[in-house]
Amino acid sequence: MSRTICLSGMMGAGKTTVAEVLGRRLGRAFVDTDREIERWTGRSVAGIFAEGGETAFRDLERQVVVEVARVPDLVVALGGGTVLRDDTVADLMLSGVIVHLDVPVDLLAERLAPQREHRPLLRPGPDAPPLHEVVEEVLAARRKRYAEVADLVVDAAGEPEAIADVILAWAMEAGDVLTPSEHEQVMP
Repeated sequence: MSRTICLSGMMGAGKTTVAEVLGRRLGRAFVDTDREIERWTGRSVAGIFAEGGETAFRDLERQVVVEVARVPDLVVALGGGTVLRDDTVADLMLSGVIVHLDVPVDLLAERLAPQREHRPLLRPGPDAPPLHEVVEEVLAARRKRYAEVADLVVDAAGEPEAIADVILAWAMEAGDVLTPSEHEQVMP
């Protein structure tokens, strides 16, 4: 038996990049839930937030997670707030493990600066507070939840390949995350 590997964490934590690395190294399909929502709806995440608010977005996110949870052996990059809903976390845990990518506020703010206009929760605009403060506020509200639902918390301030190495080493030890052939692929 094997399990889907779901990456959680703040926007800017590198979930998509690390998921792509893991997918490539394991030969698994990779899914980004935000991209799936955009594909399903034909609208951007920012557009969905603008039209229906965060609740409408989280409802769509939940639908994507239900579908993703039905497919075995994926690597999934979750949206930053996906783990905030208990029902969504329950679905993720039925078919997979949750790995939280933990990144310091300063690095998150640096990574997110060029994307602020496309990130509704970062409150873009002329009267917006400093980005570092907004990121710190969002992270403070989520930090405990990220940790309590994670099967593994990884320091994700480094390079994607090194972060993938840490996750794969843990998965090898866990015993039920990788298929037997994936164990052979990953072994040094």
